[in-house]
Amino acid sequence: MDTIILANWKAHLSPPRAAAWLDRFLALHDGRAGLEVVLAVPTLCMEKAYHRLRETEIALAAQSVSPYPPGGYTGATPAAWFAGLTTYALLGHQERRRYFHEDVPEVAAQVRESVAAGLCPVICVDHASAAAQIAALDSGDIEQSLFAYTPQDAVSLEKARELSEISELAGLLADLTGGRPVLYGGGVDQGNAAAIASLSGISGIMVGRASLDPDRFAALVRSLVA
Repeated sequence: MDTIILANWKAHLSPPRAAAWLDRFLALHDGRAGLEVVLAVPTLCMEKAYHRLRETEIALAAQSVSPYPPGGYTGATPAAWFAGLTTYALLGHQERRRYFHEDVPEVAAQVRESVAAGLCPVICVDHASAAAQIAALDSGDIEQSLFAYTPQDAVSLEKARELSEISELAGLLADLTGGRPVLYGGGVDQGNAAAIASLSGISGIMVGRASLDPDRFAALVRSLVA
């Protein structure tokens, strides 16, 4: 599979800023063989981003989905509504677990809904939650998913782990998931992206703060093939 570079905008970019980001990034980005750029954009930006990117190789990811199907769930966004718009669903991110109190069963339900909708889950875990989260998943859903190590606390999300520790964590996730692809997120920037992406057992990287500036993110993507 191609190396994945997943940019998680979180709730930083409003729809007007998101549109300007896309215009600027597309002016800088010429596509790179062996790389898949994925943008995890807020739900309110999703449809416009889809139409802006539909003629490119750039994929989209939902930042979260409801653990429930369509129905009487006020404020929910079912995974089925993202079908045809996104390729991926970013699930269980540590900020969702911490601020929105998503737990292991809820994330497992989100995974089931995403797979049923034809989306590829990117399931975020840390060292403490990995075993329990994976044990809560059906084997068929695991086979349709990617996994990502994201540190639990906010400080660690802005500071990359040592390369040796990242390799160790990737090996742990691979063992628990039967060899499913593993991404790493936490303090990834232009200075360390290439080194992390080249580690054995790492199939991609997740970029947070360093993806908010389109020039900076385009430079990061270029650094992976320099």
